[in-house]
Amino acid sequence: MNYALLALLPLAAALILMIGFKFSSGKALGISLVITCVLVLTVWKMDVTSVAGYLLYGALKALDLLLIIGGAILLLNTLRRTGIMDVINSGFRRISPDPRIQAIIIAYLFGAFIEGAAGYGTPAALAAPLLVGLGFPPVAACAVALISNSTPVPFAAVGTPTLMNMTNLSAAITAEGGAVEEFTRQVTHKTCLYLGLAGIIIPLVLVVFLVLFFGKERKITYIIEMIPFSLAAALSFLVPYYLLGTYLGPEFASILGSVAGLVITVGLARKRILVPKHVWEFAEANSAAAEQTSVDSDKLAAPISFGSVAKAWMPYALIAIILLATRIPVFGLKGWLNSISIHIPSILGNTSLSYDLALAYNPGLIPFMLVSLILIWIKRKSLTKKEVKLIFSKTGKQLLTISIALFCGIGMVQIMIGSGANHSGIDSMLNLISTGITSTAGKYFPIISPLLGVFGAFVSGSCTVSGILFGPLQFKTANLLGLNEASIIALQMAGGAIGNMICIHNVIAVASTTNALGNEGKIISRNLLPCLLYTGLALVVYLIFPR
Repeated sequence: MNYALLALLPLAAALILMIGFKFSSGKALGISLVITCVLVLTVWKMDVTSVAGYLLYGALKALDLLLIIGGAILLLNTLRRTGIMDVINSGFRRISPDPRIQAIIIAYLFGAFIEGAAGYGTPAALAAPLLVGLGFPPVAACAVALISNSTPVPFAAVGTPTLMNMTNLSAAITAEGGAVEEFTRQVTHKTCLYLGLAGIIIPLVLVVFLVLFFGKERKITYIIEMIPFSLAAALSFLVPYYLLGTYLGPEFASILGSVAGLVITVGLARKRILVPKHVWEFAEANSAAAEQTSVDSDKLAAPISFGSVAKAWMPYALIAIILLATRIPVFGLKGWLNSISIHIPSILGNTSLSYDLALAYNPGLIPFMLVSLILIWIKRKSLTKKEVKLIFSKTGKQLLTISIALFCGIGMVQIMIGSGANHSGIDSMLNLISTGITSTAGKYFPIISPLLGVFGAFVSGSCTVSGILFGPLQFKTANLLGLNEASIIALQMAGGAIGNMICIHNVIAVASTTNALGNEGKIISRNLLPCLLYTGLALVVYLIFPR
């Protein structure tokens, strides 16, 4: 019996149901979870208690993500109800009314800054609603936010994915006579090289995506005319990104590189440098945006002072300050916040399943919910009790809609990971899939390496978890084949980052903040080509610079 193909069945079912049959993510992942449970109980012969333990652990892990999404949605609903989002949108329109440029500034650069500071899927959850408020169709906003959330990912939350994966590999590195610090430096440099050089195309990919799928006319000129601005935006971020990663390490590549990119790119847009003369438009007006903003067209046309725009951005500025203060160890808050946690040891008697929720460190609570509450308090004289109640009730309803999908999806993945603990002697589902792929690759393993990273991110929702799952396998295989281990791990990190474009959990999260639920299959299928293109270009860079 081909157990690897059986192991793939739940994931294949989820994709087929969402993309082929247009099932909602909740229904598709619910069916996939049932398939997974049947397989592990009948074929893998796991104990019912073990399956229940991994399912409960997955539900608890889903709580982490729900807190982040809940905080992002609460902030968004608060900004809308107070009218601040109207001012922000108007400010973006005054930088440039062109959606192609707005996508580059908000999704690509602003999203990279949030990723560098916070990670955990927050960039897309913040950037996509901003784009919807500017008139982007919800599916377009979700797709470009997810495509953009790739290059900065290995250095998210001040370098967390890279640093955690190096910790996970430390025993293997030292066993081969290497130094963890030097290996980390090499991996960071190579990751910046692969993602940086290949990622030059990402701003232009956003333009191509919008023009081909959502434009009034699919004219190639609407793409060609954006090449100079797209390249300038990419280089303004990627040059400092590469230099910072190579010479200072993983902590500041994304966060400081994106700041440099924002300053330069916004300056170019405001001064109309490299900007097309005419404004490109969507084929259809976004009715959802009209519902989500209370301001009418006359008010949008009215002049808004620089002070008003700056004041409207204060919640995001406060978020950025809090993120930096709580993520950079030198300030001393990171360790303290992480110590405020809920610890559940040995879930259902399984000693390998211990859950920790660092409540104060979860960005959904601090800073998103915290800033929302501060804003509600500041606006207490203009916000009625009924309006405050509406903010929270709407947030709760939106969270309830996506919770089933997240619980089912993450629970399914955790059962697949833990399926090796069985009475049949069969390896775990994910191990079977990965070893089956690598065993057939042979000398072509480098081609498979980033795809394993993509696959890991797709199923787990995290570049960090993708590396933890497949990093040791990649390191061992590279060593056996005589390949440069740092290069292969960098390909793993690159793939894990690029996989965020199609990751089921991230797609659900971003769709929930833009009223695009039910379109998850469409988003994944449309993002698949940019995902494979970016992965292929990263491989080309590896082949040019293999060591």
